[in-house]
Amino acid sequence: MKTYYFIKFSTKKIFFLILIIPVIIQLLLINIVQSIENNLLYYLTFVIFWMLYLPFFYWLNNSITFLYNHSSKYLNLKLINFKFSLLINIIITLNFVFFVAYIFSFFHKGSTPNTVIITLFIAIQFIGIFAFMYSSYFVCKVIKTIELKNKVFLNDILPIFLYYSFPPITIWVIHNKIKEFHHLEKDNY
Repeated sequence: MKTYYFIKFSTKKIFFLILIIPVIIQLLLINIVQSIENNLLYYLTFVIFWMLYLPFFYWLNNSITFLYNHSSKYLNLKLINFKFSLLINIIITLNFVFFVAYIFSFFHKGSTPNTVIITLFIAIQFIGIFAFMYSSYFVCKVIKTIELKNKVFLNDILPIFLYYSFPPITIWVIHNKIKEFHHLEKDNY
């Protein structure tokens, strides 16, 4: 697969592939999960839930790498830190999916979950919050640096930080920014 595979698609196609199709599959899986009696099959179904998030992370990695490579000399962030925070986000998403699976398993049995395990799941989620905030900060800083062609400070990215924290808006805005730079890298597709 080429490095910038998803970048050549239109924004609507990306939106459909990364958001709409996984949501429809998740709704179908929710109905299937309720009827599964086997524990192994039950948790494997939740692994499928997690795998539905992977195209978003793959697209985000490719998109930000593409934009980072076209950013100016004013950007003082390291791409490896973003990739590491993205990896943490992928692991935290898996943690969240298993947390939901664990909680739902007790609704079917009618028993109560172990509070130590729940506390552990929640503690791991707090690590994910910091990784998610860094990823959003990195995305905002890269895009603002490209737009302003100048050194960017926190007060420059604060207004857009919130809407880059929502995947549908992130997909729409970032992919349209990439389309602006599409002519620069057309030969690599």
